[in-house]
Amino acid sequence: MIKLNITKNEIKRRLETNTIIAIDALKKIMTIFLGPFLTAYFIKTSSESMVDLSIYYILSYLLLAIGSFIVASIIKNKFRIGMFRIGVIANFIYIMSIVILKENVVDNLWLISILYGISQSAYWFPYNLFVIDKIENSERTSYTVKKNLIVSSIGVLFPVLLGTAITITNFELTSTIILIISLIQIILSFMLIPDKHVSKLEKYHVGKTWKKINKNKQVRKMCIVEFLIGFSISDGALGTLITILIFNAFKTDMNLGIITSISTIFSMCSIKLYEKLFKNEPDKKILILSSIVPVISVLLVLFNTNNITIIIYSLCYEIFVNGILSLSRSIRLFNIADSNIINKEDQSEFFSIREGILNFGRMISYSILLFAGMSGSVIALNISLIILTLSITVMGFILKEIEKFEYGKEDLTK
Repeated sequence: MIKLNITKNEIKRRLETNTIIAIDALKKIMTIFLGPFLTAYFIKTSSESMVDLSIYYILSYLLLAIGSFIVASIIKNKFRIGMFRIGVIANFIYIMSIVILKENVVDNLWLISILYGISQSAYWFPYNLFVIDKIENSERTSYTVKKNLIVSSIGVLFPVLLGTAITITNFELTSTIILIISLIQIILSFMLIPDKHVSKLEKYHVGKTWKKINKNKQVRKMCIVEFLIGFSISDGALGTLITILIFNAFKTDMNLGIITSISTIFSMCSIKLYEKLFKNEPDKKILILSSIVPVISVLLVLFNTNNITIIIYSLCYEIFVNGILSLSRSIRLFNIADSNIINKEDQSEFFSIREGILNFGRMISYSILLFAGMSGSVIALNISLIILTLSITVMGFILKEIEKFEYGKEDLTK
C-alpha cells in the first residue's frame, strides 16, 4: 500500500489554489463573452459603435481606478475574502443588467459602466493579494503557467461555442447562459476560507508608500510597464480595435469566435514554449523579438488590409503579446510585489497604485480610439492602430530590463 506523504495544510493549500484557478477560469469565459462579443453587439446595435465603446470603457476604467483605491483601504488588514465575494456578486449583477437591457444596453452606458467598475475593482484587487498570500515565490512561475494554460484552453473552446451560440440563437439568450456561469462562480467564491492569522498592518497610506517604492528602479520600470500594458494589452483599446477589424472583415459572431479560438491556440503554444525554454533562463532575446513582430505585422495590415493580413496580425498579437509578453510581465510583477522591495504592509498600497496606473493607461488608449471614432477618418484609425502597437515595442524593451527571477533576501532597495 502506497502512503501519500501529504499534510493537511498541503491539501488545503492545493485546494485553495485550484479553487482560485477555477474561479479565474469561469471569469475567462465571461470575459470572452463580454469582450469581443459585447464589442460585436455594440457594432450591430449602435450607429456610433466606436464612440459608444470608447465612452463605455473610459467611464468603466475611471470608476475601476477610483474603486481600487477604496477597496485597497478597506482590505488592507481584513475583509479580503469578503470583498472578493462582493466583486463576484457585483459581476453577476453587471451581467444580469445586460440580460435585462438587451438592445437598450447602448442607451444605458452609464449604468453598466458603474456596475463594471465596481465589480472589477472588488474582484481583481483581492485576487492579486490571494496570489501573493497563497502562492510561494518559488512556485509562482509554474502556477502562472498552469493558470494561463487552463485559461488559454478555455480561450480555445469557448469563443467558437459562444460565437456559434450567438449566431444560431441570439446574443440575449447566450447572455443568460453566461449569467448562470456567473452564479457558479459565486458558489465557488464561498469555498475560499479566510486566513485565521491576519497580521495587523499600518493604516492605509498610498502617498507614503509611493514615495518609498518610487526610489527603486525596478518598481519605476514596472510602473511604466503597467501603464503600457493598460494602454495596449490588458483590456486596452488595441484588443477592441482588433475585434472591430475582425468582425468587420468576417461579418458573423461565429467567424469571430473561430478566429479568436485559433489565435488562442497559438497563444497557448507560445506560453508552453516559454515555460520549456525560459523558465530558468534569461528571456531578454525573446522579449525583444516579441516586441518587434507586432509592429511588422501591423504594417502589413496598413499596407494591404484584407482578411489574410488581419488574421496574421491577430495571430502575432496572440503569440507574442497575449502569450509571451503577458506571461513575462505577470511573473515579474508578482516577484516584485513579494520581494523585500515591497514590504508586507505596503502590498495593498502597491496594488492600488498599480491599478491606478493600469487604468490610466486604459483610459488614455480609449481616448485615442474615441478621437478616431469621432473624426470618422480612416487615417485617424490607422494612426491609432500604429500608436497602440508601437507601445507594445516600448513596453517589451523596458520589461527586459526588469529582473525576472525571484528576488530572495538580497538588498534591492537601491
